[in-house]
Amino acid sequence: MANLHIDNVHKSFGDTHILKGINMDIADGEFIILVGPSGCGKSTLMNCIAGLEQATTGRIIIEDEDVTEAMPKDRDIAMVFQSYALYPNMNVWKNIAFGLEIRKMPKDEIASTVERVADLLQIRPLLKRKPSQLSGGQRQRVAMGRALARDPKIFLFDEPLSNLDAKLRVEMRTEIKKLHQRLKTTIVYVTHDQIEAMTLANRIAVMKDGMIQQFGSPQEVYDEPVNLFVAGFMGSPSMNFIRCKVMEHQGEAHIRMEVDGKDYNLPIPKQEQAVRQRIGQTVILGIRPEQITHVIPQQDAGPNMASVDGKIIVTEPTGADTLTLIRMNDQEVNCRVHPREAKEPGETMTFMINMDKAIFFDPETEDRII
Repeated sequence: MANLHIDNVHKSFGDTHILKGINMDIADGEFIILVGPSGCGKSTLMNCIAGLEQATTGRIIIEDEDVTEAMPKDRDIAMVFQSYALYPNMNVWKNIAFGLEIRKMPKDEIASTVERVADLLQIRPLLKRKPSQLSGGQRQRVAMGRALARDPKIFLFDEPLSNLDAKLRVEMRTEIKKLHQRLKTTIVYVTHDQIEAMTLANRIAVMKDGMIQQFGSPQEVYDEPVNLFVAGFMGSPSMNFIRCKVMEHQGEAHIRMEVDGKDYNLPIPKQEQAVRQRIGQTVILGIRPEQITHVIPQQDAGPNMASVDGKIIVTEPTGADTLTLIRMNDQEVNCRVHPREAKEPGETMTFMINMDKAIFFDPETEDRII
């Protein structure tokens, strides 16, 4: 196990600037996830940590040792790839043992290590099979086993579950999380799947265009996004963004909202100067679908609860909830209601909005206001 310090790392390929000053401090035993859309630079950053790519400028420090120019083999890092990268001509036992044999480890130690890893990942019955005889999930376990056998300072996972079907991805996420809880090893994990990021990470680095937009705990990134991009990227379905005006009503700043021809004044809980100075101006209200729901009697009397009557456009039952689409300020808005409370498209129902969870963004800079 080891800590990892990334100090102002830039990476360019010719005139194309991929990484633009990455700074991260990762503590010993942390599970860090790099998340972002395709092309944001997360895999390039991973390759720089592994030594597969050389950082153009900046430093990479592992356990207080500068490894920026060190060869991959000298960094004591194990990497699990999206493609598994197993040797097709070797059985599972040989795939796991190969790296240890290259390091001239004694045969009895190799055997005990392979058996320990096989038991840890529950793949002992597969040791004599070749990769072609394994399912996708089994191959991924073998790839993880090969990395675990090394007992490295840091594990790097580059989108390891993207080739698996939805059910198997969920199962493997659980296995990886249990593995980290047992081993307490430092892990840096790349994914474009924000659900994967939320469920696995101690902290998430949300990347866009080669820069880290926000680096924090899953709940912090979800509840307190710093800008419109982070707010929209994290969460499924994503946060609703509604352009609306800040107006003064009974001496306080409110949001003016039109729903099906009727105007509503929605309270703004934090009467801060940052909002009051925007009276008469347009802002972007960010609110997650679960904060617009059916009326819950024990909650609807709160001072920052608002209610609106909206005509349902479409419903999407998901089992535990029903996603319901309505229009607010002439924009489509997702709401999340209990299946028993959901009405049919074309019908009108009353929705409760928890304005305590509302976030406001500047429409020009896209930065958070409050």
